[in-house]
Amino acid sequence: MGLKILKTSSYLPRNVVTNNDFEKYLDTSDEWISSRTGIKERRFAVDEDTSDLVYKSVDKLNIEDKSKIDLILVATFTSDKAMPTISSSIQKRLGLMEDIFAIDFNMACTGFVAGLKLCEKYLDTGRQAILIGADLISKTLDKNDRGTVVLFGDGAGATLIEKNNKQQYFEIGTRSNDECLKLNGRNIKNESSFISMNGKEVFRFATEVLPVTIEKLLKEKNITIDDIDYVVCHQANYRILNYVAKKTKIQVEKFYMNLDKYGNTSAASIPIVLDEMNSKGLLKQGQRIITIGFGAGLSWVGTILEW
Repeated sequence: MGLKILKTSSYLPRNVVTNNDFEKYLDTSDEWISSRTGIKERRFAVDEDTSDLVYKSVDKLNIEDKSKIDLILVATFTSDKAMPTISSSIQKRLGLMEDIFAIDFNMACTGFVAGLKLCEKYLDTGRQAILIGADLISKTLDKNDRGTVVLFGDGAGATLIEKNNKQQYFEIGTRSNDECLKLNGRNIKNESSFISMNGKEVFRFATEVLPVTIEKLLKEKNITIDDIDYVVCHQANYRILNYVAKKTKIQVEKFYMNLDKYGNTSAASIPIVLDEMNSKGLLKQGQRIITIGFGAGLSWVGTILEW
């Protein structure tokens, strides 16, 4: 069985933080940041929490027929409450029936595409899900750590998904690594509660698994890259995506990127990209899009969407 994205939306906080803002108090520069990451600016929320970002993105979906919705999924690692879930509050906010499955789950930057897999497994043909990727990462950052604070941003992207009778293949992987990219919660060691990352290890991981995932997805569908209109990967670093483009011999123009404006928004990055592309009229019926999420875990999930 397969999936169809019926609607997209996104929400970005108004507060823009540029590379020049970091120059004021960190040993860094716009040139240093942009040449290594491709990022020029990002959004840091002020007086908003993750649930606010989620609600604003979901409201913009403007769902008319709510009777088909059986599932609400929120992919996030920065929920403002341990319980109850943000997804359960969406049920009330949208006035949905009570016989609905609502879940928040954490696969960090892999979350949105992993959510597609959950939709594919749970939904019956013709039934629908609301899938949101949202993270407010600014509250998890050490503002004096130039290795992380310049990379991330806040945002949310929402989609309305419908199950159809076409085949949907996913390439999935998990490679346990507790130190490469982490954010400690409350623990007995009283460790730091800021994000820490080994950038070289993340680069090595991503540039290894992305080309293999693309190759396997194409092989499973028995198509070539010429049959693919766009490649939409998690927006982590332009160097990663450029490297993958060269390694796979795919034109870099097929890799849609907007991380220059928003940075790494974790689970929100792919739905934000899809909404931006959709709003620009770039996505046409029948187009094929490879989409791959990758991140902490380490984990990755990829699939080919037909628009």
